[in-house]
Amino acid sequence: MTEVAGKTAFITGGASGLGLATARALAARGASIVLADINSDGVAAAASDLASTGARVLPITLDVTSEAGWAEAGEAARRFGPVSILFSNAGVGGGSGPFEQYDTEVWRWNYAVNAHAHLYACRTFLGEMKASGEPGHLVITSSMVAIVPPPISVAYISSKYATLGIAMALRNELAPTKVHISVLMPGMSATRIVETTRELRPVEVEVGKAAATSQAMQGVLAGGMSPARIGERVVQAIEADDYWIFTHPEWKEMAEAVTADMLAAFGPSADPDYRGDDIAGLIAANGGRMFGTKGER
Repeated sequence: MTEVAGKTAFITGGASGLGLATARALAARGASIVLADINSDGVAAAASDLASTGARVLPITLDVTSEAGWAEAGEAARRFGPVSILFSNAGVGGGSGPFEQYDTEVWRWNYAVNAHAHLYACRTFLGEMKASGEPGHLVITSSMVAIVPPPISVAYISSKYATLGIAMALRNELAPTKVHISVLMPGMSATRIVETTRELRPVEVEVGKAAATSQAMQGVLAGGMSPARIGERVVQAIEADDYWIFTHPEWKEMAEAVTADMLAAFGPSADPDYRGDDIAGLIAANGGRMFGTKGER
């Protein structure tokens, strides 16, 4: 079990949505909060509101795609207190339209925010969290679309799939340490992700059908689950050291169908004379552990 009270949590995408909701839930349990967001005014206002409840909070303006920005944020956070809870949560939508027509700048930006930023986050704090010898916790935000891909943005789905892959790999890597990990897999949530995407896109605003799709998604998400409920569930997962954080059970039936389709495709070996992969040797060669094998945490 990870104790929250007295710990310092660093949260990206902290000005609103799931980041701010989780910050409030952590602060209510006695954690100090570093709120990081690209929206300077928004993160300052969120921090002021949180501080009015008695929380100890530090706002930081951070573009999660900037390596230099992460270096500065890390220094500021260390002066505030040693980070032992890291919530790598910032995300944007991926645009719309056929895959072959994607704007390459939008594609790169989507991956930079939704996937690559987790490397910067962990490079900044994870080594120190492990070296401290104290219990710590890393939470990474993926999405149910990483398991059950609906007919929406290929960039968003694939970047969230990459995020899930990062979290699954880190589950193995962190198993021998005192740093636990959770992967947040929300369904539709009432956040500002569509508006944020529209405001921050590195190219012109979408027009025509793409703009209509964006407006439609904004309306769909407006009816999504309250971020406050999801934030509370995230903190419960941190306290219980849960790996999977599933918040929307209505997706389970579709996840089962996807998994069943995958498993049904397994058949005989392509080479009947092949002895089979040496999974144990693969794990031993890399000096680690693997979920689903003996010795998992």
